[in-house]
Amino acid sequence: MLAVAGMIPGIMAAQSVADEPMVTVIVGDPAASEDVEVEFMENAPAKKRDNGLPRFAIVGKDRKFYLGIGAQFQGEGVVDFGDEMPSAVDFVPSSIVPSTPGNGASLRFSALTSSIYINAVALPGTKDRVGLFFKGKIHNGDAYGFSVSHFYVTYRGFMAGYTSSFFADGAAMPYTIDNQGPNGSADVTLFTAGYTHDFTSHLSGAIGIDAPSIDMTTGRETSTVSQRSPAIPLYLQYGWGGDSHVRLSGIVRPLQYRDLVAEKNRTPVGWGVQLSGVAEVSPLLTLYYDATYGRGIANYLQDDTGLGLDMTPSLETPGESRLTESLGLTGGLTLNLSPKVAVNAVYSHLVNRTGDGASLDGDRYRYGDYVAANVIYTLNKIVAMGIEYDYGHRKAFDSSLLHTSRIQAQLAVTF
Repeated sequence: MLAVAGMIPGIMAAQSVADEPMVTVIVGDPAASEDVEVEFMENAPAKKRDNGLPRFAIVGKDRKFYLGIGAQFQGEGVVDFGDEMPSAVDFVPSSIVPSTPGNGASLRFSALTSSIYINAVALPGTKDRVGLFFKGKIHNGDAYGFSVSHFYVTYRGFMAGYTSSFFADGAAMPYTIDNQGPNGSADVTLFTAGYTHDFTSHLSGAIGIDAPSIDMTTGRETSTVSQRSPAIPLYLQYGWGGDSHVRLSGIVRPLQYRDLVAEKNRTPVGWGVQLSGVAEVSPLLTLYYDATYGRGIANYLQDDTGLGLDMTPSLETPGESRLTESLGLTGGLTLNLSPKVAVNAVYSHLVNRTGDGASLDGDRYRYGDYVAANVIYTLNKIVAMGIEYDYGHRKAFDSSLLHTSRIQAQLAVTF
């Protein structure tokens, strides 16, 4: 939608202001535009917020190589009212803090989510197809800088690089102008590798390994140690009718920490399951959903990332930690009112519960709600604009409540 063509291939087909391809070949065979677009879309990340479709492409001799170098400017104006949301581009309920007197509202402008990217495919349409995708954002925290958001290669079903875990179903996340998106959806970026296989024309599956990581709260009797066991994500997916699918995902995640009382390392095993999907009810209406549950996987859920909620210290057994129980639910829809206008809405909920014999005090994040609704107007395949309302609610383990609202407008220019 607002990210213009690369965001949602299925929706952009409906939003396209003409039947012409979104990609234009500027060097090479101009008749290859449709093939190039399909290959670029397949090579790009599935998450709708991640534009990866350059407007212009170079086609090599005999169509053996496609190269697109793209850039996207995203300028935003943001008005917040209520408690304080620190970031101007990431609407994260878990990060809401009480507003100070006189700061109950704010107006900010930003271009931090602008990006550049490279989408390259060699030997397209063959069993030896090789893909490379790179994307970097101007968003470096809350300052203008540069950070890599994706960098990976693909070959014969294998994928390796820095991108989203196989446990995440990016295609099932509704589109938001907000840079983070639904708080209860699973999405974490790390170094990962895996293999995807098509069993039939409708059934596919994947298995991978994620780089070892941990995000735990330590006490006087526990400490973190170097991780040595990768997480193992996998999924089985049934697809139909173009972009519709239902996916069952799972993850096994060994987590190492140091028991300072027993003077030894312990390795509890975190795990998670997820049911997610996309259902194209009609050319006008598409539904999205995901439900994620597990223990020791808090860092894989968007709002929990970096909060130390994978594990918490045990109060009953000094030196031991307990895996946190987490549940995330997300539902959303896209309504294409016309070839140029689309409406998106999403609700998401995330709750964390400490393990048996463990607890967290103070204002640590217990649960939150996320609501977003936007209207996107696509002027042409280069320029789009939209407006969005966001609402976030946060409850801490000490039962304190915070909430805030945001209205933001965005202009996107994509090359």
